[in-house]
Amino acid sequence: MKEKYKILPQQRVGIFLNDTVDWPVAFLSCIMIGANPLLLYRNLLETDLNYLCDLADCRFIICKDNESFAGRTAIPESEINTDADNTVEPYVWNNDEMCWWTLSSGSTGKHKIIVNSHGSFERLYNVANKRVDIKENDVVLSVAKMSFAWGLAQLMWTLSNKSTICLIKSAPAPAIIFNMIHENKVTTLCIGPYVLDAMCKRKDRKLPSNLKIMSSGEYLTEQLRKKIKEIFGLKVFDGYGTSEIWSAISIQQDDVSFDNMGSVIGGIEYKIINERGKECLHGEPGELHVSHPAQALMYWKDQEASNENYIGRWVKTGDIVIEKEGKLIFKGRKDDVFKIKGIFVSPLDIEKTILEHRYVENCVVALEENSSVENLVAYVKFTEKHNDNIAQLRKFLKTKITTERIPKHIIEVFELPRTVNNKIKRKYFLESSRLKNKNKV
Repeated sequence: MKEKYKILPQQRVGIFLNDTVDWPVAFLSCIMIGANPLLLYRNLLETDLNYLCDLADCRFIICKDNESFAGRTAIPESEINTDADNTVEPYVWNNDEMCWWTLSSGSTGKHKIIVNSHGSFERLYNVANKRVDIKENDVVLSVAKMSFAWGLAQLMWTLSNKSTICLIKSAPAPAIIFNMIHENKVTTLCIGPYVLDAMCKRKDRKLPSNLKIMSSGEYLTEQLRKKIKEIFGLKVFDGYGTSEIWSAISIQQDDVSFDNMGSVIGGIEYKIINERGKECLHGEPGELHVSHPAQALMYWKDQEASNENYIGRWVKTGDIVIEKEGKLIFKGRKDDVFKIKGIFVSPLDIEKTILEHRYVENCVVALEENSSVENLVAYVKFTEKHNDNIAQLRKFLKTKITTERIPKHIIEVFELPRTVNNKIKRKYFLESSRLKNKNKV
């Protein structure tokens, strides 16, 4: 890259590869010559890919051999492992310099580009290793793609502990995951709830009794945790974080209840801020602010979002939490929670209750707004088709939650739209235009 393509320090290089051995080689090569690797999801739409590369001033893209991009230099994957004639001296970076660039998930809006420094990248290893507990003889299977912050964190924790990581080149189908676990004697499975739930449908398959499952990327429900215990006899440890502060605030321990995110890792500071901008009293819900040794620098070319979310040494996570007995309880995203008749309502609490119904597979609760009334709407995917599903669910909810928390509208859907990294796309349900013609949802 340095000699043939004349890539200079602090130039962006997009990594648009499947998860193979070539991916970490490409990523670390960029770091070695001082370039800024821009992590691109393989399933991005062409319009989104062009938008993000233009935004990042990205002129180079490491990609498959047969791909090309108008106005950019494509670096074919086949060149990655070509022997070089000369040894390349590592670029000597400053801790404050820009290092790798990643994307926000886009679950509540458009993707933003997140810029990380060399200093935060170096400190990543030390932040959560005692909770992640990856040892030299471990074999880690990362279902999370390397272009996600959670996947990259697993890669670097694994390599820095001299252990082995297995990557999935294609889409993470349950059959592939089961086979790789057994063929490679995997000891740690890093996975998201969506794929984990899909594995539960393969009840004919078994998992090793010593397998440690670490979930992250999306809220892990009590129902899914219980399902894993019942089907496979295994516990699930839940990691919490955001792309801005890595995925390492907390990892659930055995003594943590289902509702809790867990305790905050040593070396990370936090505070919970209410709507009035003051620190919350004990048990009061508020937005989680974090001061993290490995936090990002800013959003690229989005000064307004950077000023809003990066306050001195604090990063606003956008997550609403409650602290109880030293543990944090996740109540939902700030964009999602709301008040009805002056009462604080968390959609996750209502969704959790809906998921207790035996014929519900998944759901999303959103707020329908008009000029005078605020009503809850539940979009529900049922496991079985019955004519009275909605009526039975409404009857069930009346025995479980108060009247103001029961959704006025319950709409059956066949699928819940997801982002490119498999998070439920809540923004879809928050747009009022989606509520105007419910029969087409």
